[in-house]
Amino acid sequence: MSTISEENSIFDFEVSDNEIDMAKLVPKLKDASNWRKWDAQMNEIKMSPAPIYENPSHNSVKALLFKEAKANKDKEIHITEDAIEARSIQVVTSNLELRKHHADGKEKWERANNRAFLQFVSTLGPEALSMVHHITNVREVYLELKDVYWNPSHIATYRRVKKFVNLRCKRGDSYIFVMRFNKALGNYTAFVGNMTPMQEPNHFKRAVPGNPRCRVFILNLTMNEEDPDLMDQVYQDFVVAVRVHQMFSRSL
Repeated sequence: MSTISEENSIFDFEVSDNEIDMAKLVPKLKDASNWRKWDAQMNEIKMSPAPIYENPSHNSVKALLFKEAKANKDKEIHITEDAIEARSIQVVTSNLELRKHHADGKEKWERANNRAFLQFVSTLGPEALSMVHHITNVREVYLELKDVYWNPSHIATYRRVKKFVNLRCKRGDSYIFVMRFNKALGNYTAFVGNMTPMQEPNHFKRAVPGNPRCRVFILNLTMNEEDPDLMDQVYQDFVVAVRVHQMFSRSL
């Protein structure tokens, strides 16, 4: 990567009104739960690939001219050694122009690596950012995050499934448990796939033990499979039920 000189400092660049604001277009990478969605949208923002150069060799140019002639005898008769040599020179000139254009673009990209890095990390949540704070190369940051959050092996999948199905609400704030459940659910579905409408509430019900502070919630729990906001209501009812029980327990 080219060294940034004082004449070509990153601070000399001005943000264009048309520049993509990645932080607004890409969801914050939290952990494995939203890796696939984050990766898919990040993958849409790429540097232009290297140009494809034509082969200036005698045989390649000759074949190209015959291909362009499309079996037209009047055109084929003009494919002489002089014509092939002239076309070869054109191909070489064109390749040089393409190479220069790409090199200029690559140099600008390299000079703006800091800008690219800042854009990249703007799409990361606190946890993901803390894991790559020591890396400044955008590509290396991506590979590190991929290694941490996207490991589709059977063992990794099994661990996430086991962690999710064994999750239990033992103590602490009910709202914090809902957040923990959603995080474990996201890690589960990222590797296993989405659940059916009733699987999620049933797993949540299983994660809530039948102790006194949760019993009211379990007894009053009603689930309508057709309700698109079912889980939001389940979470809300759980938080309210547990907090009400805690209030009554303190007053006794």
